[in-house]
Amino acid sequence: MKVKIGGLNHLGLVVEDIATARRWFQDALGLTLVQDRGELLFFQAGRDVIAIKTARMAVSKPEHGLEVDTAHKAKDGWQSLDHYGFFAPDPAEVDAFAAHIQKHGARLLKGPYDRSDGRSVYFQDPCGNVGEYFYYSPNA
Repeated sequence: MKVKIGGLNHLGLVVEDIATARRWFQDALGLTLVQDRGELLFFQAGRDVIAIKTARMAVSKPEHGLEVDTAHKAKDGWQSLDHYGFFAPDPAEVDAFAAHIQKHGARLLKGPYDRSDGRSVYFQDPCGNVGEYFYYSPNA
């Protein structure tokens, strides 16, 4: 059997402060909030969805194989994410994005800079997660 993957359905990102996350993803990044479940928010990002949730919503759930509160224990299924990334439509947009997110509380970690496959900026969002905005050019 050949596995068929049609794309990324969603990415679940854990945050400590859901209100800060809502301001970041909705107001600063302009993503559309498609569902609000209190401690779980779903944002449309192009064809993909980002599920933003509190730690309480991320662990201790039967569908994740847990039924008791494990409070951030890696051995019990707590996960971490290296970074999330978004596509940029062109190289100049990377620079404009970097300036924009700084006004909304993000800290630039690297860039904007040219690299062998395009132009990128890495940042830390107000929730403490690392993100990237990247223009991909295979012929760069």
